[in-house]
Amino acid sequence: MRRLLTAAASAIDLIRINAISNEMRDGRAVWVKRRRRGSGQIVRCANLFFRWAGNPVHVWSGVERWQQWEIYCFRLLNGDRFLVFPDGPRTVCAERLPGLSLSEHLDEGNLTKEMLVAAAREFKRAHTLWCPELEGPWSHGDPHMANFLYDEAANRARLIDFEVMHRKTLSAEERHADDLLVFLQDMLGRVSEEQWLPYALCFLGAYGTPEVLAALRGRLVIREGAGARLWWAIRTRYMHSAVLKQRVDSLRRKLEPV
Repeated sequence: MRRLLTAAASAIDLIRINAISNEMRDGRAVWVKRRRRGSGQIVRCANLFFRWAGNPVHVWSGVERWQQWEIYCFRLLNGDRFLVFPDGPRTVCAERLPGLSLSEHLDEGNLTKEMLVAAAREFKRAHTLWCPELEGPWSHGDPHMANFLYDEAANRARLIDFEVMHRKTLSAEERHADDLLVFLQDMLGRVSEEQWLPYALCFLGAYGTPEVLAALRGRLVIREGAGARLWWAIRTRYMHSAVLKQRVDSLRRKLEPV
């Protein structure tokens, strides 16, 4: 089993189909994201894996559609202060956002409840923004902790990295619940037993939308099937299955209606 999980993790790493660099453009520090040539087969394999694993997203296969989506999402969420623009047919340039990722803060032992509240606030704000492509409120699809940057000076979290999109067949509540689940899964596999419930409940309390939390509770189940179990293992960094179940069950019970 360990060999299987390791092989799966290596395959997931290949989904990083873009090369990213830091550059200066017109006096501004930007991230330059370039879609690698020949990445189409990797994208097709990734989407097949996601369907098998029950992950309700798809990676954009067409370079032009990916570029449009990346620019649209960045502008929608961060265009109040920061620039984003295309640079040729395969590249997106996005102005660098301030702060470190929540993943970096967690790795350094600096993650705080204040940061989790900021992330929840940004989720709640982003989930109210209308998205014509989704024919409803916007959702991210892969908001793990590395995709949240926290600006300490402004006490503001911002989302980045728009590689994927949720399937349109999902309701807005299902998509938003999946966003919360991805964030929680990443944290679940990396915090201590003592931190898990206080951090998770702080985050969800700050988000606070009852319909979405009800949908989330229904997703806090490790379903049968090799694909679903494998995806949970990958998302939670291969946490021991008994510990994983105990933590997931403890949060689901806390979310039960009173």
